[in-house]
Amino acid sequence: MIQAQDQQNEAVPLLSKSVKNRGIPTGPPRERETLEPDAFSAQLAKDAPGELALTGTPKCKVEIYSLGYHTIGGHGEPTTATTGVMIPSGSADGCRGPLPVVLYAHGTSVDKNYDLANLNGDINQQNEGLDAAAFYAAQGFIVVVPNYAGYAGSTLSYAPFLNADQQAADMIDALRAARSTFLPIFLNAFGGKLFVTGYSQGGFVAMATQRAMQENPVEFRPTAIATGSGPYALSLLVDKEIAGAPSTLAPLLFNLISTSYQKSYGNVYAQPSDLFAPVYAANAEGLLPGTVPQNTLFAENILPERALFQTGSLPPPNVSNPDTAIVTEAGFAPTNFYMNTAYRDAANADISAHPCNDAKTGALLSSCAPTNGLRIDGVRNDLRTFIPKMPLQMCGAHSDTLVYFFNTQVAEQYFASHGVPPGRVSVIDLDPGVAGPHGPFASLQQGFLDAKSQDIAAAGNTPAGALQVASDIHTLAAPFCIVAARHFFQSFQ
Repeated sequence: MIQAQDQQNEAVPLLSKSVKNRGIPTGPPRERETLEPDAFSAQLAKDAPGELALTGTPKCKVEIYSLGYHTIGGHGEPTTATTGVMIPSGSADGCRGPLPVVLYAHGTSVDKNYDLANLNGDINQQNEGLDAAAFYAAQGFIVVVPNYAGYAGSTLSYAPFLNADQQAADMIDALRAARSTFLPIFLNAFGGKLFVTGYSQGGFVAMATQRAMQENPVEFRPTAIATGSGPYALSLLVDKEIAGAPSTLAPLLFNLISTSYQKSYGNVYAQPSDLFAPVYAANAEGLLPGTVPQNTLFAENILPERALFQTGSLPPPNVSNPDTAIVTEAGFAPTNFYMNTAYRDAANADISAHPCNDAKTGALLSSCAPTNGLRIDGVRNDLRTFIPKMPLQMCGAHSDTLVYFFNTQVAEQYFASHGVPPGRVSVIDLDPGVAGPHGPFASLQQGFLDAKSQDIAAAGNTPAGALQVASDIHTLAAPFCIVAARHFFQSFQ
């Protein structure tokens, strides 16, 4: 099953042309686990009974490996990372012969030891390794699921979170390493089906990977891309949050992105106290990813769960969207807020003086020239910079309070206004709103609504319960976007 190659094909190196060993394995693969279909079905029925109805009964045997590889960090520095590789086999239809490859980008994790070749999940019970195995590998897709630099044994000391160039390079290097190690993946490069997908952070990474692969069509010819709930319009997202619309888990995400950009570009702050409120500044830099569960960080007030801004700072909470208003209001507090108010004031002054997004349409302005480091980096990593050349499906829920749905909407508008032919880019909104389930994705919409109803019942009819449900939308939508992605890929087989 495993075949080594003497030479690694070096394509256009992203970020750092001086790194010569990108995509070369750091050593032989390590076999981690073998899943037999019946045993895997029993495991899913026990550990994820609600998900089994969505994944379908496993039909393939799946062998899971861990593979190290050389890649780059956010500043272009040489580093290493690891990837999970899942190889299906068996006598069932669709488990043998040439199989499609899925390059799977995972969502946000604060666990620096998160390893998707280990199906036990991370310290916060996030388990996309299980998802990748159940939705894809057990159904006949070879899966390459990178852990990313900064995680799971990587030699990088930080995570280049939402660094579009680095994360695309990381994904590509993982695929290169897997191609040079596993014969079925090597053979897939010669006319096989290659798909790229991800949800949340992974949706952003998948789209960034699509953009990067289009720059090197000789080496990479993906068949289709499916992204879910990603912050594609990063400049718009940064500006809207700073201007008064903090999202669910805004402090946690803000810590990850500010650390990433400071380590990558060195322009976010001169010292942590410039950016973070005094009570948190001493522990902010290097906090995430770490080894402490996020609920413990919240409980011990090392990191506030919701409040990014100080009550009374301006602009006030933007409650114009009824789907997100309750979360936005929770993003302000009189004490225990995360961002230094002086930094917020300066950033908002920069938004006023140097607007980057059209106030009505959200379109990225050609005159955009911010001076604030965080805003500069938001523009640098905005994905409204290319035209998809292969089919792209974007999925999400318009009531999402963690990654606002406008990211999907303005990305779609950008593609349409820049000449993408009709039908190449499609959008799925899992939340049908008052219209009720309708159209080709009605069954997915109904599934999402059923999951939301169960969440409402569990949370209770209280203000705290309503806040919890609003905060859960992003997670509730995830498995339905994965189902939509798999259906999309199967339509090309």
